[in-house]
Amino acid sequence: MNSTAPSPTPPEEEGPCGDWTYHEWAEASSTNDLARSLPPRHIAVCRVQKSGRGRFNRKWVGEEGGLWSSFTVPLDTAAGVHWGHLPLVAGLALLNMLRSMGIANARLRWPNDVLIGKSKLAGILVERPSAHMAVIGIGINIFNDVASIAGEIKDPPARLADLVQDCPSLHDVMASLGRHLDQVFSTFAHGGIPTLQEGLAQAWAGERSVSILTDDETIRGIFTGIDDQGNPVVSLPTGSLRTVPAHLINRLVEEQA
Repeated sequence: MNSTAPSPTPPEEEGPCGDWTYHEWAEASSTNDLARSLPPRHIAVCRVQKSGRGRFNRKWVGEEGGLWSSFTVPLDTAAGVHWGHLPLVAGLALLNMLRSMGIANARLRWPNDVLIGKSKLAGILVERPSAHMAVIGIGINIFNDVASIAGEIKDPPARLADLVQDCPSLHDVMASLGRHLDQVFSTFAHGGIPTLQEGLAQAWAGERSVSILTDDETIRGIFTGIDDQGNPVVSLPTGSLRTVPAHLINRLVEEQA
C-alpha cells in the first residue's frame, strides 16, 4: 500500500465481489499503487505485497496468507465530505465485520489501526490519486505466519485465523469487508463523521493514556474519543479537555499501562 509505478503485468484473476469488482495479482509492490489506475468501486488485491506501507511510509509486511487489498471509492467534492476522514470510515467498517464474526474485543487506535488488545490485526492507508477518487488500502493478518514478522514491526501482530473457528477464506473476508465498507461509506457520504459518531464512540474500547506528537509539542493526556470532525479529544492532567486538530498530528502513541 510506495509511489512506485504499478506492475505492468495484468492481474491473474478478475471478477465480481458483491457490488465490487476485484483484480488479483500474485505479487505486487503496493496494492494502493495498482488501485490508482482502476475506476471507483474496484479492488486491487495481491497474495504477496513486497513494499506495503502505512502512514508516513512505515513498513507493512505483506506475506502470503493475509488480505492485502485496496478499495477505490468515489469522492463527491460538492457534498463537502472530507477524504481525510476515510481511515475512520474504513476502521469502523472493519470493526463491524469483525464483530459480525463474534470478535467483541477488537478496537480502533486512532486513526487507522485495528487492534486486539495491544496486538495489531489490521492497518489502513488512504490516499487520493485524483479529486474524485480515493484509495482505501486495508491489510489484514489472516492466515499469514505472523510469528516470522513479529520482530520486524513495532506492534505485536494478531491474525484472524487465531481468533475465529473455521476462519473464512481470503475471498470471503474480502467480500464481507466490501459489504461493510459499502454500508459505512454510504452513511458517511450523506452526512460526514457526525453520522458515524454512535459507532465510533464504541470503537476505542475505553479511555487510555496517550502521547500526541506534533511538530511543535508532545501532548500527554487521556484519549477520550473524537469530535464531530474526527479530531482526537484528550483530557489533560489539569482536568481540561483539549481537541487536537488531526492535520497537526504526526503520531498518537498509546502509553504502556
